[in-house]
Formats: sequence, structure tokens, C-alpha cells
Amino acid sequence: MKNAIMADAEKDAWVIGDIWRGVMQVSEMRHYLQPMATYKLLCENSDHNFIIPESHSWEALTSNGIDFGKKLFIAFQELESMNPSLKDVFTITDFTRFQDGLSLYKVADTVLNRQSYCRESYDDSSPLTGTVTRYLEGLFDAFVSKEGVYGGEISSPKSISTLLPRLLDITSGTISDHASGISGFLIEAYKYAQLNQSEVSLYGQEINAQTRAMGILNLIIHGMYHEVADVKLGNTITNPQWKDEEGQLMKFDGILVSPPFAVSNWGYEEAEKDVYGRFRYGLPSRAYGDMAFVLHSVASLKKDGKAVIVVPHGVLQRGASEAKIRANLIQENLIEAVIGLPSNLFLGTGIPVAVLIINKSKPESLKDRILFINAEDGFGKAMRNQNVLRESDIEDIVDAYHNRKQIDGYSRIVPISELSENDWSLHPLRYFEKAEVSSKIGKTNISRKKYEQSDLPKITLGNIAEVERGLNPTKNETHDIESTHYLVNLVDVQEGKIIADELKGVVLSPKRARDYELESGDILLSSRGTMLKMTVVTPEDLKEKPLVFSQNFLRIRVSNVAQYEPYFIKAFLESPIGQYYLQAYQRGTTVTVLSHRDVASIKLPNLTVEKQREIAKKLLQSEESYHTAIELARKVHEQSYKESYQLMGISDSFVEIN
Repeated sequence: MKNAIMADAEKDAWVIGDIWRGVMQVSEMRHYLQPMATYKLLCENSDHNFIIPESHSWEALTSNGIDFGKKLFIAFQELESMNPSLKDVFTITDFTRFQDGLSLYKVADTVLNRQSYCRESYDDSSPLTGTVTRYLEGLFDAFVSKEGVYGGEISSPKSISTLLPRLLDITSGTISDHASGISGFLIEAYKYAQLNQSEVSLYGQEINAQTRAMGILNLIIHGMYHEVADVKLGNTITNPQWKDEEGQLMKFDGILVSPPFAVSNWGYEEAEKDVYGRFRYGLPSRAYGDMAFVLHSVASLKKDGKAVIVVPHGVLQRGASEAKIRANLIQENLIEAVIGLPSNLFLGTGIPVAVLIINKSKPESLKDRILFINAEDGFGKAMRNQNVLRESDIEDIVDAYHNRKQIDGYSRIVPISELSENDWSLHPLRYFEKAEVSSKIGKTNISRKKYEQSDLPKITLGNIAEVERGLNPTKNETHDIESTHYLVNLVDVQEGKIIADELKGVVLSPKRARDYELESGDILLSSRGTMLKMTVVTPEDLKEKPLVFSQNFLRIRVSNVAQYEPYFIKAFLESPIGQYYLQAYQRGTTVTVLSHRDVASIKLPNLTVEKQREIAKKLLQSEESYHTAIELARKVHEQSYKESYQLMGISDSFVEIN
């Protein structure tokens, strides 16, 4: 029948965007569009249990545009009054803010009314997956993609929403999402159960009232609210809403959740006084709330329950209290699998994420073991700056997980003893023999085991050098005119050299300066950000004024220059093996950092000082020849252009500026 509307969703979204441009922000458009479209859907269908106010039918509302915003709001108030479960769902958006409401009416009349939302008019009339629902999904998704960071905060990518229910694999019982956003996980979990001819009951909690309302509207469109799914408002950590008759946390068969990344104001003080027993494995860091959601998930599972959680890499590898929590969870056999996903999956952030699978009833074959899947390289392109999991990528992950496959370089079952040796890190890169890294010679595949088990004599960097973090100057210490030292920051190291021209001055007391002053032969290694910078301090660098290094660097100072050559250490850290270790040890969520302890633990070849100097000399000569050749090529290139301009007869028209 009339299935042509499927092709109109994105086109209609652009028309709506044009009508509302200048009237409201792009991030607001979905907040106005979705209640209007949902109300039209309810008015034109009877396959739901909501009471529609007779005097406020969609047809009556859109008969003219007089005070349209006010009329809509009154209709929504009446709807919520007659259906208490809809309280604060339609009216949370203020439609009365537009005095004439003509822009709202234009969207309703020229776009929404162009299509019938009567499900029975189409070949597929299913509320869950039918034609009208898919059209509305396409319409709203177009605005999520336009919203950028905002959209990424409330909506997990479709591919992740598809992947997680397949990993959970629960087709009956209860499933919860305690950071439910716009209810994407709940909807996909229900689709998965329906696909397997089963039923599930779904429970959500969302901290943001506007987002919760959007999530409920989404559930209404899919025919799920509130008989199948319900979402409550509140902070999951400080005020969990789903409780049993005794006031304890409600227990679920399954949990699907993508908590907010690296949230700092998560409720540390309340957690110290938690009455629900959620933090028996340890209290998370005050600065990062990710682990609090993991522990809430553990406490909210039945004795045979499973949780599938999207986490940033910081959860997998941060130290201190979080390392202790990981150790406890691992030793309690609660963590079944860790799946590393590609970066740039979420709109508005390139943060790499992983899937952490908690299983209170792990299979016997995984007792005292964890399955790691390194799926970081399996993706397609959704747009220039966004990656997407393709169906084949999802199938590979699901197959490796459910069948507990061990595939060279992709999936591996790791014993707890090895996790202990790696400070309870759960970062997948630590547990694969081969990993692809970029180095001075291009992309290479690394075999960590081959290096570590080789007969080559090795020595730990911390045994031959001090590795220390740099200075974070106070406001009183920042002063260009009366400075006692120059501060080397990340921007001041380019192509392996310190660029002295733009160094900022600082004023330091002799005692404070002593800890951070640089000496010739010191190696500086960037400790923040994914792009690793390195340089060796030269006597030339120290000519003008003493240098100190910022907190964005680690300083590696060899203890005996007669035995250990700094340029050799730099050469090893820049090698494929060195780059592998540095990348594997990067921790963090929004910004990755290198720990001085991790860098100090790196083992490098223990060669004679003569051999070290031979290697260093060879590489320094190579670098010098390389840059000389580049400079010569640049001059030849420049001269060719000058000669061509002379032949054009335009050389007299401009003067070069040195």
C-alpha cells in the first residue's frame, strides 16, 4: 500500500528544519516535533489504551493556526489529566512560548498532515516495527544526527543499540536500563524478545526530565508504554527508583546500560552512606562516576542475572580505588567478557568505548577467566567523522562472545593470573599478542609475547632512570617579564625538538625549581593526549634561561649517562614495540594520560653502552639527512614557482616577506 512515506523521512526533517530555523535551536526541534507527531499518531490510531480528549482531536487542532501553540498545550494538558501515566510527558515542553504559534502550525499543516499516521493504511501496521513507526524513527533520527554532542548525550548509536540485546540474549523476564535516555536500549531489547516469540518486562530510569519525556514518547510510538515498559525520573545513584516491597533494590534478569561518560558530580557523598549494599566492592573515584553505575548494575541483578554495560576505557584501566574494585569483581568471577569497540561511534565525541559484561552465573569454562574481544578495527563509515558497526561486525562480535571463540588477534580467554600481573587492567590491548601500531616505519603488527619471551636481555626503565611528572604552575608563578625559567608545554615540542620562540616564562623559587629543572640528556615524553611527543633536551635548548617542564610531560632522566644513552631510550620508545607499550598504557576517558609508574615498568633491550651509542648515532645521522633532503627539496620546489611567475611576467607585482 502507501509505503512511499519511508523515503520521505529525511526530506521532511530538512523541511521542518528550514521552517524552524531562527525560531528555535536545532537541539530544541525534536522536543517540539516529537510530542506533536506522537499526539497525531494517538489521534489517528486506536491500537492503544490512552484516552484522547474528543474536543482536542488532531483534525480539530490543525483546522487553523490561530494560537496554535496555546491550543496544543491545552490539548496536551487535557491528555495528561485523562491519562495519569502521561504526567509531564507532553507538557514538559512549553508550546505557549510562541505567541502566534504560526511556525508550529506550518510544520503541522504542511509536513505532518502530508502523511497519514493511521497504521492500518500501510502494508506493515505493527506499532513496534511497522511502516509508520519506521518513518517516525527516520524523522526523529535526522534531528539526532544534526544535534551533534547533544544528540550523542541522549541517544546511543543504532549499531550499539542493536549489538547489546544480542549480547544479553534474554527473551523472557525483566530487563532494566538505569540511564535510559530516549529508551533506545529498551526498545531494541523488546524487538529482540519479539523476534524470538517471547515477552519481556522493561524498566528504565532517567535523570533528565526532558530526556525521560522523550524516551516515553518513543515508547508510545513503538506501542510499548506503559504495559511493556516504564521509565521513572531520578538520579540512579543517589535516588534509585526501582525497589521491591521491602525498599531494597529491585532485582532484574538483565541490564542494558550506557551510563554518562566520566560524570564527576555523581553522588560520592551519598555513596559513602549507601543503604543498598552497592559499594561492597569499593567506593569509586570522586572524580569519575562510571564505576558507580557498574556497581549499581551488579547490585541490581538476580543471582543468575547478566548486565551489558557500555564504558569508556578509563573504567577498564584507571588505578587507585577503581583498580581495587576491578580486582574484587574479577576475583569474585563477576566479569565474563570485555569487548573493545571502535572509536568515534558516538556523535560528538571520539572517546573509544568498550562493552563490559557482568554475569552472576558465568559458564564453568570461564571460571577464573575472562573473554576479551578486540573489535576496534571492525567498522564502517556513517559519515566523515563517525564510525558505525556494520551488521557483519555485530555478527562477528556476537558469534565470538556466545561461542567463546579464541581467534588470533581478535578474541582470547585470559586467566585471572595474567590480569593480576597487569594490575587488574581490563583494556583489551593488553591481552593480545598482536596489535597494530603506527611508528616511524609505518603501521606494524606487534607480537608482545615474542618480544617478552625472547632471549634478548632486558632491563626495566625504572631501574635505570627516574620517571617523573611535570609542573602545574600557579597563577602567581606565571609571569613572562620577571621569569626565572621557561616552561616547556606540549605545543612547544614540534618534530622532536623544543621550539624556543614561544616558551612562556614562570617565576619559581629555587626549592620548587629544583624538582622540575631540565638537564641536557633528559627525555621529555608527552603524558596527555593520544598523539605521543618525545624529545631529548640538548645544551642548545638551555642556552637562554633554565627550562622546566609542564604537567603534560613525563621526564625520563637516566641515572648513569656513562651506561645508558638517552637517544637510545628515545629510539626504543619510538619503535613499534615502544609505541605498543605507550599506547597500551594510556588511560583516561575524555583525555588519555600516561602514568609515570606504567612508563617506568617498560622493559627495553639491555645492550652495551657502545651498542646503544652506535644505534643512537645511526638514527641521528638518518634524521639529519632526512631533514636536509626535505629542506633541499623545499628550496628547489620554491625556486621552480619563482621561475614560473617570472615567465608569467608577474614577478614585479609582489614582494616576498621574510
